[in-house]
Amino acid sequence: MHTEPKSIIEGLYTAVLVTDSQQRIIYANPAAEQLLSISHLRLESMKFCDLVDRSETSFLHNLPSPVRPGFQGLTAAGILLSPEPGNSLQVNLSVGLYSGRGHGLLIEMHSIDHQQKLADAVSLQTQHTAARDLIRNLAHEIKNPLGGIRGAAQLLELSYASKEPDLKEYTSVIIEQTDRLKKLVDNLLGPQHPNPLVWTNIHYVIEKVLSLAAMQKRINVRFEKDYDPSLPELRLDVDSIQQVLLNIVNNAIDAMADAKTEHPLIRVVTRAESGHIVREHKYPTVVAITISNNGPEIPEEIRQTIFYPMVTTKANGNGLGLSIAQSIIERHGGSLECRSNPSETTFKIVLPIQKTSRSAQTTNEVNPL
Repeated sequence: MHTEPKSIIEGLYTAVLVTDSQQRIIYANPAAEQLLSISHLRLESMKFCDLVDRSETSFLHNLPSPVRPGFQGLTAAGILLSPEPGNSLQVNLSVGLYSGRGHGLLIEMHSIDHQQKLADAVSLQTQHTAARDLIRNLAHEIKNPLGGIRGAAQLLELSYASKEPDLKEYTSVIIEQTDRLKKLVDNLLGPQHPNPLVWTNIHYVIEKVLSLAAMQKRINVRFEKDYDPSLPELRLDVDSIQQVLLNIVNNAIDAMADAKTEHPLIRVVTRAESGHIVREHKYPTVVAITISNNGPEIPEEIRQTIFYPMVTTKANGNGLGLSIAQSIIERHGGSLECRSNPSETTFKIVLPIQKTSRSAQTTNEVNPL
């Protein structure tokens, strides 16, 4: 392929394959590599028909081999691909004629799972934002009268405590409970003055969190770490990201302790991923942090709303931790998602890698390392 058309195709979100007249793959763009989880070098040693599941007999029958100039193209929905054993996915396909050095197929692939995931993510984000705004509006309305109640209790205490000593016991309860509610409301509203973003090695933050979690000794948890040492530094609100990671790790420990999980394990993996889409924005490269545990499965009905305020599986929880965590990750331009099955629960944090180099930042920024 000529350089300019090739560079354009490599920048597409759509997965594209090009074959020769015998269906041998001669080109795969990065989106196709990511979709199929196979490198272009391996793909270019395969035939396109080898990617299609054997059960798709009708579709395979309609694929021309050899490809001739008169081929009119075809489209197909819900075609099952099986690039490798254990790796299958459903896609919508558009197959056209490619005329370059000879004739071949030009194949566009759209993952049904990926499209559904994007649609679900947008829907969940809209619902979460609406719920969070409602909670914050209510919190604002609650906060003002709380100040009045506390002030009135203090005035009562000052005015009558000397005459009626028992009154102080009651006013102290009012003040104590008012302060507790104010703290809850402040958590609902979130940080009013977020910390500045500073260049930080994400592994420094993870190690600090795991050290804090290990010191609590609630259960004998084994920590596995699989880090990518080549990851660049990120501009982060270090305290807030630490809060996010500690919340996820502590939730995992609590869940495994409550379920009396045998051989409790938390595994933390960091990787660079390319072409990741976060809330309809495609980033060239992101840092992905996955925190997995072998505790009990999170029920489906909870998993759908787990990042909403006031949703929790804990008997004594307030359901604010993960809602606040998602808000923090969103402020960093990233995403937070949850997957769970009977054998493993995983939280995945995605943080974009900034294009601006560290040296281009102002010298007033201090690296916490």
